[in-house]
Amino acid sequence: MRQMNHRRTPRAASLLLVLAACVLDAQAAPPAAPAQKGSFVDPLDAPALMHGDVAARPVMAVARAGTRLVAAGMRGLIIVSDDAGKSWRQAAVPVRSDLLALSFPTAHDGWAVGHDGVVLHTADAGSTWTRQFDGRVAAASLAASYKLGIAAGDTALQPYLDQIVLNYRQGPSLPLLSVWFDDAQHGMAVGPFGSAIATSDGGKTWLPMLERIDNPQFLHLNAIRGIAGEVFIAGEKGTVFRLDRSTGKFASLETGYAGSFFGIAGDERALFAYGLRGTIYRSTDLGTSWAALKSPLHGAVTSAAPIESRHAVVFVTSSGEATLYDEATDSFSPLKTRHAAALTGVVPLAADTLALTSLAGTSVASAR
Repeated sequence: MRQMNHRRTPRAASLLLVLAACVLDAQAAPPAAPAQKGSFVDPLDAPALMHGDVAARPVMAVARAGTRLVAAGMRGLIIVSDDAGKSWRQAAVPVRSDLLALSFPTAHDGWAVGHDGVVLHTADAGSTWTRQFDGRVAAASLAASYKLGIAAGDTALQPYLDQIVLNYRQGPSLPLLSVWFDDAQHGMAVGPFGSAIATSDGGKTWLPMLERIDNPQFLHLNAIRGIAGEVFIAGEKGTVFRLDRSTGKFASLETGYAGSFFGIAGDERALFAYGLRGTIYRSTDLGTSWAALKSPLHGAVTSAAPIESRHAVVFVTSSGEATLYDEATDSFSPLKTRHAAALTGVVPLAADTLALTSLAGTSVASAR
């Protein structure tokens, strides 16, 4: 058995965190009255500010909720579109934390996660949101869960308790980088330093799941996705984990890549794990073996989505690039986009169009 590494070591930050920091340069905050002494409000204690031109606000993720599009971004921004991305309206959100990822297992139920360990839930396709969990609650409840197990005799949980304590020693700010729900009851969320939580009751309660992942170094877990009936986590050091449903644990898969994977996408034909400098690895056997693609991209790949009807996959990058990979011909074709800003998300729409999100807002592009 590999020895656990409990020390927090300097490692490359997640791409989502880097992009979030870039927003300060990409778009200045709106004018405000001079701050009064003691006027700081914790993002967990303040609702998101309502804006005018919401389609031009920095957005970090986009997802489908039935026929509706839902996008999430900086300072608690959540916006929805019922006309395939042509127009957007803002939803009321109870926190001002930066939101980084979305998951909608049904047309109505969805979850958003982000900074300060926040987990938000909607039961009406993104129109209204409630807070289910955050870093303040996590610091106590996740540790308490492991303490109960240790008190009952499961001393193997001690390293995971130690890591939980270490992760929240500086306060509740540790983010959740990705979220995935199998249905309206069962979901998981992951983040830096091995952070991982799970629910089996629709988010009413969240429990730690560090011990369910073969991650003794507590590497950053950057993305979690359900693909072709399997569940995968993409992380640091070229690591991909796959859920073994018989044991409930995630096993580490060898990819041959030494850098960080920021995400994973695909379908029953192939998986695609992607990372820095346009890196894309493909697996055609559900992650057992991997090979690097000859990617034409230069920026860090931030998001990808398969286009089922065409046996193709769209990739977008932090450099504003978008490309279509044809699985049949093993070739890439560049796509035109409206914004030159860092692209953060992509969702295929009807009629060969794409909904894109970026640090400059939302847009629609052709997939041809």
